[in-house]
Amino acid sequence: MKKYKNFNVISGKDIASFRGLEKEISFSPYAETEILPLRISRFGITNPDQRYYIERLPSPCFILEYIVSGVGYLTVGGEKYKLKAGDAYLIHPGDFCEYYADEDDPYKKYWINFSAELFFNEMLKAYGITDRVFHGVDLSQSFEKLFSLENVSAFNDDLYIPASKIIFGMIMDISLKKKDGSESAGRDIAAAVRYILSKSVASPISISDVASKVFRSENDVIRQFRKRYGITPYSYLLELRIKMAKNLLGNTDKTLAEIAAHLCFSSEYHFSNTFKKKVGISPKEYRKMQA
Repeated sequence: MKKYKNFNVISGKDIASFRGLEKEISFSPYAETEILPLRISRFGITNPDQRYYIERLPSPCFILEYIVSGVGYLTVGGEKYKLKAGDAYLIHPGDFCEYYADEDDPYKKYWINFSAELFFNEMLKAYGITDRVFHGVDLSQSFEKLFSLENVSAFNDDLYIPASKIIFGMIMDISLKKKDGSESAGRDIAAAVRYILSKSVASPISISDVASKVFRSENDVIRQFRKRYGITPYSYLLELRIKMAKNLLGNTDKTLAEIAAHLCFSSEYHFSNTFKKKVGISPKEYRKMQA
């Protein structure tokens, strides 16, 4: 099998020698790109044939690849892995690796090369991602969203935020998959939502905001939270705010209008009406009882 060497990124000359195997989209920097926490080098789709073999020397970027179909092989850190559809791998800066397609059933893969500061390594550690290879994780929709950015801009500065959101979402998908299946993943999502809500008692927040923070749809957030805790995220947040209101009524001289504003109710009337429905008496009556 012929070796196909590659030091940092696949060059145009290299691609020409395997014509038709690769579709690659490259991104250019603005002046500010060098200070961005995450910078895309390029991403693409590869359809290898049985000759496909890459020896990649250590580079300064991360490489995330997802197997769409077929079979391939990866050697990294002295370990050899067999990869099939639904598998992914993350090559770190400084890794030496080799990867190649199966001769009988060459794989098709999606990939992205990106650079990130030290925060990305810390994030991987926080999510417990220390391996390089991840079996049975579906990243196809995330990569398709990433590919759609080609139509937005060819500059890193324009794509930093939407691309970061997609990449971080893929990292979370990998982390959740490592926790033994969808049931565990659902529990983790619900716990993350509960934590976010507990920190937002005195801050305006919507279900859309919460869903964005955990990289899930609004319906999935509501479903997973209700399954875990028996109520909706909104009901849980309202319970926290009523509990805080009781504390403020009993231990401070804040007016009803001030408490309403502090707890993100739209008006004093809205606060008083909601409090009475939940507690059975008005805020004024509750305060008198605490005197």
